[in-house]
Amino acid sequence: MCQPTEINMHQMYVNILTYHRELLVSRLRSVQCVLDNLLVCGFLCEEDVEIVQRTVTKTDQVRKILELVQCKGEEACEYFLFILYTVCDAYIDLQPWLKEINYSPSNDMSGMKVVNTDPISRYCKRLRHEMSRDTSFIMSYGQQEETRLEDLYTDTLMELLSDSNESLGFVENLDQFLGDHATFNPEGEVIYVMGDAGVGKSILLQKLQNLWSKKELQTDAIFFFKFRCRMFSIFKDTEKISLRDLLFKYNCYPDHDPDNEVFDYILRFPEKVIFTFDGYDEIQEDLDQLNVPEVVSPEDSGHPLQLLISLLCGKLLKGSQKVLTARTGIEIQSRVIRKKVVLRGFSPTHLKTYIDLHFKEQEHRELVSVQLDASPHLCGLCSTPLFCWIVFKSFRHLHTMHDSFHLPDTCITLTDIFLLLSEVFLSRSASPAPSLLKKTTRCASDTFKAGLGPLAAFAKLALQGMERGSFICSQEEITACGLTEEDLPLGFLRPVNEYDARGSSANFEFLHMTLQSFLAAFALVVDEQAAANSILKFFTECSRQRDPSCHSFDFCISSSSKPSENKLFATNEHLQFINLFLCGCSDH
Repeated sequence: MCQPTEINMHQMYVNILTYHRELLVSRLRSVQCVLDNLLVCGFLCEEDVEIVQRTVTKTDQVRKILELVQCKGEEACEYFLFILYTVCDAYIDLQPWLKEINYSPSNDMSGMKVVNTDPISRYCKRLRHEMSRDTSFIMSYGQQEETRLEDLYTDTLMELLSDSNESLGFVENLDQFLGDHATFNPEGEVIYVMGDAGVGKSILLQKLQNLWSKKELQTDAIFFFKFRCRMFSIFKDTEKISLRDLLFKYNCYPDHDPDNEVFDYILRFPEKVIFTFDGYDEIQEDLDQLNVPEVVSPEDSGHPLQLLISLLCGKLLKGSQKVLTARTGIEIQSRVIRKKVVLRGFSPTHLKTYIDLHFKEQEHRELVSVQLDASPHLCGLCSTPLFCWIVFKSFRHLHTMHDSFHLPDTCITLTDIFLLLSEVFLSRSASPAPSLLKKTTRCASDTFKAGLGPLAAFAKLALQGMERGSFICSQEEITACGLTEEDLPLGFLRPVNEYDARGSSANFEFLHMTLQSFLAAFALVVDEQAAANSILKFFTECSRQRDPSCHSFDFCISSSSKPSENKLFATNEHLQFINLFLCGCSDH
């Protein structure tokens, strides 16, 4: 018998399978796709398939398949190899062997059809489909309004930093994002994305996810799991979950995978996996208080938050890529960071692009550009994508409703920005203008007077959430604050579908954390019964935490001092925003 590298492909394929029998038995892990295609093409019958499926172990199933196809003859044996060659993702272990024996399909075989029914390949396809569905649109204000991501997404300045926070230049395109460019720690697995509130961290992750779903992202990863870190705060301290359920329950489960092949593949090839974890600073838990063992085995169950930490630290699925976002000032240990990216907002060129995408009418583009040029302070605020989005959407909405609307030409503050957004939301419940030629005259005070009831209820809901350290609210909490189904489409809240996997009722969150902070401050200002200490407590808690610390990550990689005893204030940037808005609302 010839050696593998000397096998002439004009020899009988039956002999090839005989010579390499034990290699095929040890490396062929998925039999479903092989059986399906052999059956469809008539090389096996239903009875043959049943014989294989009744065999207990996977290796014995492979042996039985080899026996059957060798009995069927030369063409059946070549088609067996052709399946392995065509469905390369499912049979990745056998690709080096196929190259070693110089296998290439014959002309007759190249014309035969192979349908990929492998559980791994089907799951990848489903994952891309659902990722595309979830990321193709940007939720606008009002739950009924959506904008296509590709119609509005604009790059921002993305600066690369060294371990010592020195500039390494800027990301030129998203193809560089996951690559080795500007990597300062090859042993790290986390791409750490930092930036101020509203600078575009979440939308950047959405863009990466969407590119992957369309196979347009520069990566070999065939699995992509996305998480929002705030979801890890909704679990009880006693809850436990397996890594398998964490991945599949909050993304999607594989179909027709009785042998758990998808999860086994992920464990064997973690480098084929990308994770995104958005908003690490929003975790409202004291990890030192969890008192749970470190999770190092993928088979063990643990608290979901500990699974998160074990993933980030490389204790689980070491070799997978992780993109973690957090607000500026949250420091984590450099030993787990592969590279750092800090988002700097819109450059003048980016801002011009964003204006062109937002306004289709040249008249509006010119009007907005002139007003931004005339107000450096407003232009500076618009370098932050969230605030720019609020200003532009407000301009478009109010311009359609009133005879005239111009961007503020005085020194505008963040409080003014969110008052403007609130006016837009509340005006949605007002009667529309009878015709395009007879618009109403804008009167902000009348809009706020008419909508004070819902606004106060949303503000109460926001404050209650802040007081208990939560960014998520349930339908029951919404109703208890006096809000009705008619109030929800105004735009202050949006549904959060990813939490439904826990079997709970529908959950909601405010459009952005800064909006919740603004409304919480508004609730304190308009509440005439509020005691002075109810306002001052936010100032007190912020001043108590001046010293920066390594946020939560020390739990798994080094010793750390305990944070504040009250887990409400585990992170406090949202409290700082409340204080900022308290000052702003008081001035108004």
